Parts: sequence; structure tokens; C-alpha cells
Amino acid sequence: MAFAHEPLHLLLLLSFSSCCFSSTSTISSFKPQRLVSKIILPGSVHHPHHKPNETAKESMELDIQHSAARLAYIQARIEGSTVSNDYTANASPSLTGRTILVNLSIGKPPIPQLVIMDTASDIFWVMCNPCTNCEHHLGLLFDPSKSSTYSPQCKKPCGTKGCNCDPLPFIISYVDSSSASGTFGRDTVVFETTDEGTSEIFDVLFGCGHNIGYNTDPGYNGILGLNNAPNSLATKIGKKFSYCVGNLADQYYNYNQLILGEGAELEGYSTPFEVHHGFYYVTMEGISVGEKRLAIAPATFEMKENGTGGVIIDTGTTITFLVDDVFKLLYNEVRNVLGFSFRQAIYENTRWMLCYYGSISRDLVGFPVVTFHFADGADLALDTGSFFYQLLDDVFCMTVGPVSSLNIKSKSSIIGLLAQQNYNVGYDLVNQFVYFQRIDCVLLSG
Repeated sequence: MAFAHEPLHLLLLLSFSSCCFSSTSTISSFKPQRLVSKIILPGSVHHPHHKPNETAKESMELDIQHSAARLAYIQARIEGSTVSNDYTANASPSLTGRTILVNLSIGKPPIPQLVIMDTASDIFWVMCNPCTNCEHHLGLLFDPSKSSTYSPQCKKPCGTKGCNCDPLPFIISYVDSSSASGTFGRDTVVFETTDEGTSEIFDVLFGCGHNIGYNTDPGYNGILGLNNAPNSLATKIGKKFSYCVGNLADQYYNYNQLILGEGAELEGYSTPFEVHHGFYYVTMEGISVGEKRLAIAPATFEMKENGTGGVIIDTGTTITFLVDDVFKLLYNEVRNVLGFSFRQAIYENTRWMLCYYGSISRDLVGFPVVTFHFADGADLALDTGSFFYQLLDDVFCMTVGPVSSLNIKSKSSIIGLLAQQNYNVGYDLVNQFVYFQRIDCVLLSG
């Protein structure tokens, strides 16, 4: 997560109870709850795995590797099987830190935590002291024994004086065999508000991981799940959330944000979504390059009766992957548009990528916008900064690949994070609509 790894098994015997809110800032009683957290993107100078000397080529290679692992994971989860390709070993949440991190705090006193944001996960868990195999955690680990508001979650009610609590076990495992285990507990979770105050969510049930199973630096302290399952924190906080992502190539951009609650930003054009296998599926209807609509058969993006196919919008994948027939149409149209003006470059490590010699900013001025069309008239418009990537000073590549690339046989198309750049993406979990608003995220910070 960018986390390629939702659980294959989760022991959860008790669902969340309703949460209560409090705020240290002045919020009028009629103002919708709005819990804000900055998003830290891969490549940002604020990311704990930021590498100042990392080249654009190295960054893209990691993004491709990570996206391939995520695609393999998605396929395994849909099929209910384990990942059986060359990317299994790299499917861990710790993959070189290519993760979207969210900053929140837990407990009293509040202990800041950087956790992975994943729209395909339903659970919230953090590493807790004492912790085995947690040597590479970020900042301070949460210690339940030092929080005045922590309470263990018992298997059976234990409200009488002198009652011994039998803690509810927390066990979660992932397709790459990484895992976390411990006990469930309840405590206060603290978010920022837009007026520089804080809002508290009381009595939040979460997994307290005391034993973490992995062999590499994790680069995260837990997972914040944002799908629409009953146990998701997004479901419990107003049933709305939105995230805004700026330019992934701008390592200094500081306005990427996540908003939870009724005050989430739901603006722009909307399209219905459905949830299958824990993923958000949208109805994609076509693709245009400029004014030209590609000749894509209407049933191409539909989910099949066996549960495969369809189009997933995902925060854990950087690259966008399209089913092969659609990718070929897009590939050929881009080649037609560029014509003989550019010399094609061969990227040996990933030969399916369409690359050319040249500079995006200098040579692609006037290149037509590539638009993904969805049901009910919603669009994602990809300008050259979202559709291409500057691999080298004199080589740029298309940021869309075929789902069959890298020996992965997924039948679902995946809309990755690069395609969502410069958009605020909002989710209405009650009415099941996702909103696309093209905007500079700085305009949402006021």
C-alpha cells in the first residue's frame, strides 16, 4: 500500500461501536465534521524514505515494480488465491517506501503515527509497545500502558469490578506472508482541522500490533483502511471521505490531503461505484485522445459473471493498467498523434512502455488531453504531466500499461495514482458515488 497487500485472513470478532467527536478548535454545532490529515506521497521530501539523489529513472522503476506487485496482489485477492509470480517477494507494504502515508495521532497524550492510506483495506491498526520485530518503526510507537484513554477490547463484556479481561486477539496476514498480530483495543484518535485545531474521535476500535512479521524496513507504523466495510474508519466517520493529490513529481508540494467526515469535499462530476472484493469499481465507458473517441466495445470494461474484469480505482497503484485490447488502441493512437516527429526509445527493462526521445515540457506542448470517460458523464482528464513521465532528460514514457505486462494475468483494469493527479477524489459511501474535481489542492486547505 502504496501497499500491495490487503489481508487474506482477519480475525475480527467485534465490530466498531459508534464514535463520539470533540474538538479543541471552535466549530459551530451545525458545521459538518471535517477531519483533515496531510498525505505524504512517495518521492516527497517529507516521506521517511525520501532519497534526495534518486534519479527519475530509479523512481519510475520502483513505481513500476510496486505497481506490478499491487496488480498481482489485486489479482490474487479477486481470485482468492496466493500470488504466484516473480513479484511475490516485493508485494510487501514495505516495498522501498513507495507508500502513501497519513499523519494522525492516537492516545492521551497523543502519539503521532504515520500509517499507510489504502482505499482497499477495511481495518485500522498500528504497531504497539512492546513490539517484536519493530526495530524500523517511524517515530514513537504507541504504548497502550502509557495512554490514559486506552482500554483493551475483551472477548466478553468485562464491566464489573475485579473482572479479568480476556483480550480480543488481532491477527492479520497478507499475500506476501507479512503479518501483524496482537490484541484489539480502544482509544482516542486525533486529527487536525482546517483551522489549525484538532478533532478527537473517542473510543475507536483498532488493532494493536505487538508482533510484526517481515524481514525488511517497513517504512510505516500501521494501516488506515478506507473501503466501505463496516469496520472501516471511513464508514464510522460520517460515511464520506476525499483525498486530493497534486503533482507526484513535485517533491516539495505540501498540500496533498485526506478529509474524513461529512465535511469531506464532494464536488465536480460524479459516477456510481460498486464494491467487490473490497475494491472500488467504477463503470468506465470509453477513452478519448483529444477529440477522437477510441473504438472500444461497450462490454470491454464490464465485470464478468465469474467476478473478473471491471475497472478499479486505486490509491495503491501508481501506473494505470488497461486490458490489453484497450491498451493497444491507446498505444496505437498515441503513436499516430506523435507520428514521425519523435524517435521511439526502447526501455529495455520494461519493453511494453511506449517511450520517445524528447522533453515533455518542451516538446509536448499542444499534445491532446487523454480523457477517461465514466458513467453519468464523469471524466478524468490526463494532461501530459499525468499521461507521460520524464524518464531521462531526453526520454519520456507513457504511464499506462497493459494488464498482461510483466507476466501478470489480471483481467481487471486499474486506474492508478498518476491518473488521479491534480484531482480531488471524493467518496459518498451511502449513495455510492465517487466525485472527480480537477483542482489545485492548495485551494482546499482554507
